[in-house]
Amino acid sequence: MTRTAERRRDRPAARVEDRLLRGARLSVLAVTVGVQFGLCLPTFVEHGGRYQPLWLEIAGFALMAGVAAVAAACLARDGRIPSPARRAGLALVLLAAVAAAAAAPPGNYLDRAHWYFGLVGWYGVLLLFDRPLAHLAAFLGANLAIALAKAVVSGPPEARAWAAMAVSVVSVYGFQLALSLVIREVRRVAARARQAAEEEERFRTAEAVAEHVHRDHRQRYVALLGAVVPLLAGLGYGSLDPSDPEVRRRCAQEAARMRRLFAEKDDVADRLVHELRAVMEVAEHRGVTVRFAARGEPRDLPRDVRRELIDPVAAVLAAAVAGARVTVVRTPDTVRVSALGDGPAPEGSAAEGRGAPRLESGSPRVAVNAVVAENRVWVEAVWRQATPSR
Repeated sequence: MTRTAERRRDRPAARVEDRLLRGARLSVLAVTVGVQFGLCLPTFVEHGGRYQPLWLEIAGFALMAGVAAVAAACLARDGRIPSPARRAGLALVLLAAVAAAAAAPPGNYLDRAHWYFGLVGWYGVLLLFDRPLAHLAAFLGANLAIALAKAVVSGPPEARAWAAMAVSVVSVYGFQLALSLVIREVRRVAARARQAAEEEERFRTAEAVAEHVHRDHRQRYVALLGAVVPLLAGLGYGSLDPSDPEVRRRCAQEAARMRRLFAEKDDVADRLVHELRAVMEVAEHRGVTVRFAARGEPRDLPRDVRRELIDPVAAVLAAAVAGARVTVVRTPDTVRVSALGDGPAPEGSAAEGRGAPRLESGSPRVAVNAVVAENRVWVEAVWRQATPSR
């Protein structure tokens, strides 16, 4: 079985169908084994002296029992009988019927010593569980041909015997074919149950996605509420001057943050670099020349970690006047994002207004270092993979 098929069967909807069909298959197996050992075995023992040779009759009985054992093992393992095992089982059951018919006493299948006649049909129902009804009819026809050949070789039956044989065929095979039709309905019910489960699964998935998107939108709104809304209100009411360099820097910084938030929803392989490029585009639209370099393989970092790595760089780019350089260096256990700009230190930083200080800040997950000298600022945000505690 392929990995795709295994994943499909692992879905809850597929498990509903598998449980229903496995129960039906196990029921047919129980009936087959019960008929063989509960009805056929006592008859076989009762007429044991009439079989010539006896070992051939025993071989036919044992061969069918072996097919039942293999079928039980397949059902216990996978809940179904694989096609190779099914084809081999059908061939072995017909071979067992030939052996049993050859060793059975002369006569036709109305004789109770011909125990195999009705039992073969139950093996057909078991092995052809999920196959079209025509396959079972063909299999029963092959078994009937074997039984009729035995009857004809023993001596042509009389008309009354032919009529009794016909009634027996209709009663035995008619019941088994009718059971096969019932099984088809069970399969349809199982398919409808799977479809209902899949529909419920899709509904729950869509509900979970909608809830996640709603929560994400709220988080974005809260993230922008504290800075963007007051800035827009100040510009709208005239309390902030758009020509003020500090106001322009704040606008550029918030625009970069909004672009980063929008970029977080994009489905890309390297999310960190993608969100950084969104921030750099805002600076480039202001006329700042940004050089960018990335080293190392992409890492799948949490969203909050990416934000803490990018926010200091966005502040430097927002303050840059003419040029900036952004670098990303990734190793197996560390991610470093740095930016060098020609503008002043970001507003509110401990390095603002000093000669050439070094600032260390950040969070427990991301450490931020900054150096300011001669109207140039360098900022580095470092994330290190946590070492598992022993």
